[in-house]
Parts: sequence; C-alpha cells; structure tokens
Amino acid sequence: MNLSISLKSQLLATKFYAPVALGHLILRPRLTALLNESLKRPFTLVSAPAGFGKTTLLSAWKQSLPAGNSRVAWVSLDEEDNDPWLFWTYVLTALDRQQPDHFTALLMLLQSPQAPPLKYVLAVLINQLVEETDHFLLILDDYQMITEKEVHMTLAYLIEHLPPQLRIIVATRADPPLPLPLLRAHQQTLEVRTDQLRCTAEETRAFFDEVVDVQLPDETIQQVTARTEGWLVGLHLLSLSLSERADPLTLLQEISGDQRDILDYLTEVVLGQQPLEVQTFLLSTSILEQLNASLCDAVMEQAGSQHMLQRLEQTNLFVVSLDSKRQWYRYHALFAEALRHQLEWTQSDLVPILHHRASLWYAQHDQTTQAILHAFRAKEWQWAADLMGRYPLLSLSVDASKHELIRFRQWLEQLPADIIRSRPGLCLACIKLLWVITPYPMLKTWFDAAEATLTASLTAQANKDDSHTILTPQVRQEQENLLGEVIGFRAYLLSFGEEGHAALPLCEQSLSLLSIENGILRSQVGMAQLIASYSSSANDAVAAIQSGHESSLAAQAVGIPGLVIGAMTTTATHMIGTGRLHETWRYIQQAVLLGRQLGGPQLPYVGWPLAFQAEILREWNELDAARALVEEAISLCKQTRSKLTSTYIVCGYVVLVRICLSRGELDAAYSALEELEYTGRSMDQPMYLHVRSLFTTIDQIRLWLAFGELNRATHWAEELDVRYQYGAPFAHEREEVGRARVLLAQSLPVLALQRLELVLQRATKGQRWGHVIEIRLLQALAYHMHHEVPQALDALSEAVRLAEPEGYIRSFVDEGTPMEALFYQLRKRDGKQRPTPYLDTLLSAFQQESMARAQAGEPTKAQPLPEPLSERELQVLQLLARGASNLEIAQELVIVVDTVKRHVSHIFSKLGVQNRIQAVKQSRELNLLDEER
Repeated sequence: MNLSISLKSQLLATKFYAPVALGHLILRPRLTALLNESLKRPFTLVSAPAGFGKTTLLSAWKQSLPAGNSRVAWVSLDEEDNDPWLFWTYVLTALDRQQPDHFTALLMLLQSPQAPPLKYVLAVLINQLVEETDHFLLILDDYQMITEKEVHMTLAYLIEHLPPQLRIIVATRADPPLPLPLLRAHQQTLEVRTDQLRCTAEETRAFFDEVVDVQLPDETIQQVTARTEGWLVGLHLLSLSLSERADPLTLLQEISGDQRDILDYLTEVVLGQQPLEVQTFLLSTSILEQLNASLCDAVMEQAGSQHMLQRLEQTNLFVVSLDSKRQWYRYHALFAEALRHQLEWTQSDLVPILHHRASLWYAQHDQTTQAILHAFRAKEWQWAADLMGRYPLLSLSVDASKHELIRFRQWLEQLPADIIRSRPGLCLACIKLLWVITPYPMLKTWFDAAEATLTASLTAQANKDDSHTILTPQVRQEQENLLGEVIGFRAYLLSFGEEGHAALPLCEQSLSLLSIENGILRSQVGMAQLIASYSSSANDAVAAIQSGHESSLAAQAVGIPGLVIGAMTTTATHMIGTGRLHETWRYIQQAVLLGRQLGGPQLPYVGWPLAFQAEILREWNELDAARALVEEAISLCKQTRSKLTSTYIVCGYVVLVRICLSRGELDAAYSALEELEYTGRSMDQPMYLHVRSLFTTIDQIRLWLAFGELNRATHWAEELDVRYQYGAPFAHEREEVGRARVLLAQSLPVLALQRLELVLQRATKGQRWGHVIEIRLLQALAYHMHHEVPQALDALSEAVRLAEPEGYIRSFVDEGTPMEALFYQLRKRDGKQRPTPYLDTLLSAFQQESMARAQAGEPTKAQPLPEPLSERELQVLQLLARGASNLEIAQELVIVVDTVKRHVSHIFSKLGVQNRIQAVKQSRELNLLDEER
C-alpha cells in the first residue's frame, strides 16, 4: 500500500487482524453452515450480548474458508471510529490490504483537504467494485462501539447499494440503526442471534469432553446447559473453576443470579486458583485495553512480560491475540471488567499509579490520545494538561470532527480550574478548537482565566515587580500577542450576540496589542469589527464594510487563501444588505477567482462566495442560473473539512430557500429550510442566529404565508411579545419586519405601518439600503391596503429610486399581484412626466411571472367568452387585478362581502379559471382590463 505517512500513523495494524482463537475449539457445524449462507446474502448481522462467542465464531469461520473464496477484510472497531472519515479510512484500508493498491486512490481522495462527501466516495467504491472480478467479504466486529449517526447513515447507504462483489457482516452486542426491516422484506439479510449462538446440550458435552477432558453424566450436562443458558464464557469460566475433585453441579448450585453474578463469582474463583505472580500480572495489566510486552513491562516496572503473555496464552486464560505475530493481546472484555473491579476492591491506591505509568509509555510512543486518557484516570492533572497542550487537534483543528471536538471538551471539563488558569495558551487553543460546540458561559471562563493570567504578568513587568522574572522583549511581545488574540477572539464571539456593542472597544484593545506583522489575527479582529458594527447598536454599515475590506487586505498580506476568501465573503454577505449589488458582485468574483487560480479545479471554500453570487443572480431574476450556481455552491461547501463547514452549508441553503421561493417551488423551499435548520443545530448558536437574521427570518414567514399557514406565522409573532428576545439589535429589526408581514397577512395595515416606521429609521440611519427597499415596499402595500394610494405610491417610488441603479427585480415581483397593481398606478402617475424604462422592465417581469404561473395551473389558451362579463363584474375584475381583497372590493363598491364572493365566482366561471392569478392573466389576454384606470 502506497499510503502517506500521516495516514499510516493514524491506523492501528492490530485492528485488521481477526483475533486468533487460542486453545482447542469445539466444532459447531450448524453455525458454520449458517455463516456459509452469509456469502449468499448482501448483509449478515451477528447480534448477541457479550460472551456468546461472536468474535470467536467469526474468526474461526474466516480461517476455515477455502483459499480461493472471497477476500476477507476484517476491522475491529472501537470508540475512535465514530469519526466518519476514520471509520471509512479503516474500511477502505482493510479492503486495500486484501488487494493491494486497488483502493489506494480512494483512500487518498478520502484523506485529501478537498475530500468530497462520503456518499460520493462510497458511490465511487460501489462502481469500482462492480468492475472487480474478485469478491470481498467485509467483517465489522464490535459495531456496538459506533454511535455516530453519520457512520450509520453512510454504512446504510453502502448496504442499500451493495454490488454482488461485496458482502458485509456486522458483529454487535445490540442491533444497530441500519435498515434491517427493509433488508428483511427483500430477503437480503441473514441474522444470527443469541438463541442460535447458545451452546446446545450436545455442544456443552463436546466442550467438557474435548476441551476440559471431563466426562459428565447426561443429567449434569442438561443442568449445566440450563444454568449457564448456553453462555460460552460461562462454560469457559466454569471449566477454569473446576479442580479434579470438584463437581460442576455442586459449583453451579452455589451460584445464583444472572450472567453478571456468575461472571463475578467464577472470576474470583479462577483468579484465586492462579499463582501469585499471575494474579499480580492480571490485575495490574487489567487497566489496559491492549497489551504488549513493552507496555506491560512499563506498567509492572519489571521485565518478563513477554514470557507471561505467552504463559497466559498457553493456559487459554481469556487472552485474545490481536495479530498473527503474537505481539498484541487483549483480555476478554468481561474478564477484564471483572479484573478491574477486583483491582479497585483490593488495591485502589495502586490504580492511579498504574495508569500514570501507562500514560508515560503511550506518550513516549507518540500515542497522545491514550496517554491523555490514562493521565486522567491517574488524576495527574498537570501531566494531562501538558499532553493536551501538544494534542494534534490543536494544530489541526480545521480538520477536527465533531466527535473529536466533543471528546476534547470532555477532557477539558475534567481539569481543575487552577490548572487551566495557569495555562493561557491552552485556554485560547481550547476556545478556538471548541467554540462551535461549546456554550459561551464556559468559553467565558477560559477567556477570563487566560486574560487574567496574561494581564497580571504584563502588569507586573510594567510595574517592575521584583517578585516576577524580567521578561525579554521577545517573550513580552509573545505575551502581548497572545493577550491580543484572547481579547480579539472574545470580541469575535461577542459580535454575533446581544452584547455586540461591547466587541468594538475590545477590537481596538486587541489591535493595540497585536504586532503589525500578525496579519492572521488582525484579519480575524477585522471580522469582529465588521459584524459588530453592522449588527449591534452601532448600526453603521459603512464602517462595517470598511472593516471587512481591511480584514481582507490583512489576510491577503499573509497569503492564506482560505482566510482571504472567508474575509471577502463575510464582507460581501453584509454588502448585500447595503444594496450595492454590482459592487458586491465584483467583490465576490475576486474571491471566486482567487480560489480557482489555486491548485486543482478550485478550493471547496469557493462554495461560500458562489452561494452569494447566486443570491445576486436571484435578485436580478436570473433564476435558472441562480439555481444551478447555488447547487454547485452547496456541493462544494459540503467538501470542506472545517469547524466552519456548517456555516458554509447553512449559507448555501439560505440562498436555496430564497431561490425556490422566487421560483414558486414551495416544497423545495421547505426541504431546503429543513436542511438549513438541521445543519444549523451543529453551529455556534449566536453565529447561526446572525446568519438567519441576515436572510431567513423573513423568508420563513414568507414560506409559511405561501403555504397558507397564517396561524403558524401569527403564533410566531405572538411569541415575540412573551419570550426573551436574545440577539443583536439587527436581529430584532428583522423580526419586526417579519411581524409587519404577518400583520399585513392579517389585514392590519395600520399596525404594520407602526412597526415599519421604527425599523425604517434604523435601516436608513445604518445606510442599509437593501433593507430600506424591502421596508418601503411593505409600507406601500400597507398604505394601499388602507386605501391611502398617494402614500402607497410615494413609498413605492422611493423603493424604485433606490433599486433602479442596482437592477433589483425579485424584491418587487416576489410581493405578487398587489404590488403589480401598484406598479401600474405608479407608471400611470410618473409616465406623464418622464419615460419609465425601469418600471416597464419590472412590469414586464410581473407579466412573465403571472403567465408562467398561470400556465403551470391552466395550460389552455384564452378563448372568447361564451358569456360576457357584466359591468359590475368588470368593476370587480379591475379591483382583483389591483390586488384588492374581497373586503376591500366590498368597501370600494359599497356592497357586502358575500356579494363580492358571488361576483368572483361568476367571473371565474365565465373565464374558465380557478384562481385570481389565472383570472388576471386571462382577462389581460382578452383585453378586458383597463390598465390606465
């Protein structure tokens, strides 16, 4: 295998070996025949509690297969394999070991910085296997260790699309969340369960005859089988507990309770029969998950462990060999558990000492994870902190999986507070590693500790405190940079939330501490200034965008493409709110070109700016191009392996929701919103709420209303009055705009206008003209609903004035028929004074929209009416085309609402249509409308 050194160092070779069955095994032809059937089924599940011989059975069966049969790939799973990429790395490596170099390209693709989604990798694997002439059998042992949903989902995907060239066997103590019912329904699975694995009376007799060399009466065999319930480990323990003169039945009568009780009792008996040096070795090494001679020597602080391991193997004392060279072993899981219990009970003071020795050995052999685990079990806090400080994830945090991050946070939570406070560098590293998955109060504790320690050291130097060692200029600069980074990152996290105003002075303080050469950190502080200036009470979009540009320049100075693209895209995201679409497009294009100019087709990070290019295309009414671009963007975003991957993906779905709404694809918009919310749950919540406030707060309301879920939208608005409103002032502003939309849907224009006035003032003061356009449009609709047409046209005219230079279209068209009616009136008013090309463009877009949607619901061409409309029906039709509601029509014509409904029903019948949009389209084609009225 031509794998990279970094990949090899991640993998434990012992996991690819089927544990070697030691000692004599009884033949169980019924189970062998059953497993032979697995070669005819795509998937086999071997599921039973511990001690029923699952691993032993599969290992013995594997060794019994003819040489020309399937290539058998074995993977013994553990907790580490909950990382999806590591899980599939082991699987592909196991397959590659069976046919060297056949799967190496896939392995390298999986490990590359631009790794595609796992389903893509599996699709390539499936297609590659289809072309193979050889057949493979993949055995996944101890699958109960897997709890990560993505691993289950991807394995299920492989099983559902399994080619004939691959068969999969899963051994587990509990049924996994795989599509077992579907597999059963299609007769694609074989299941081997506890009842089949239990030893029969015949097998119990064979065990005592052939393995123990003790002949027992039939009645005793029956009682032993019944008492142990065919439990293979129980039989093994019983055999080790027997002396030459002991009666198995008498021994069994002394034991009561379930299998756990039997295990505890018999283990004590087994252990008590061993020589003192064997007991000492068993107890001392029981703290280890895996054993080899060097490790055991270190834990025991004596030589001779290789001889002892061979001795245990010869006596078959629950030792399982993990490789063909007999270098690594493990105890049977239940036996090890009982030994550890006995060790705690008899020599509790020795336990932390043994763990510390193991930790030192693992550290010396560069196995940091195991070293940290044993350090914690030893309660060696200083040593554990030292190990965590050099943990690989701290330098490779971009590629850390969620499982790794959660585990690291759990370690950190175990450290005493004073240990953390004394290590500001560790505090900051942990914050930067864990901020996406950790609540801010916990992060604040680490921030405070790091800042206090560094500030105290620098203050003492400034005061020339003799009690402190004088720092060299270089060390002092390093401490100032570290303090600047701590303060700057605190500002960044604060900038998203309700305390965003506090971030700006922190940013200034941070920049005063950071050296001018420290471009990476100065760029990150610029991001904090951007977000805080935009979202907080500062409400200054101009200053925000300027900070974003400065952040981008600082990132460019240090030449890190991903950082540059991130800074530029964050800036562009907020530029959209200022209404400067053409400038934003050009700025985003620079980020896209930067990514595409680098090695390979393009950096996955390019997906993020592409998503917002799609948003601008949507606004310019290029919906097909926007849809294609956002799908490409989401695909690229999913290929990134970063703590910010969720943010990139959420932004992609944010734009997809908006595009689907504009296209009238409501089900697709709803699905995209669900994906957005699912992904958002893995993000830092203040950041997620900020992203939602930029776009999705309003779009969710629009989607509910488009589905006719006014009650749901109303409930959302009512909740705003009773629950605590967490978030920045900008987020509250967007909620108020959403509330105004709900009020308009409830036909409450006066209340909507009251809400809109305050948010208009704030958006205008902040120079966020994109939001001003939206608010002005809602004002126009509210005035129109309240029969204040001049005010409605003035508000609409102001929105048009702001939108025309930037080519806005969808913001108007998405408001539907009422907005279209207002545009006809505005063109009538303004067309008398000057040409109105922009209004004509917008009205053309409205007409194309109406025609497209009407054609989707009513494809027939307009025909002359068999029965003409009455004068009153023409009046009603005219008001329908202006977007008036039934109530507004009744008030306009001084009739009751029921009469309006009757007229509308007659109009629909005569026109041969089913709704208002179709009616307006049909009447225009028949020239029934007076567009100048």
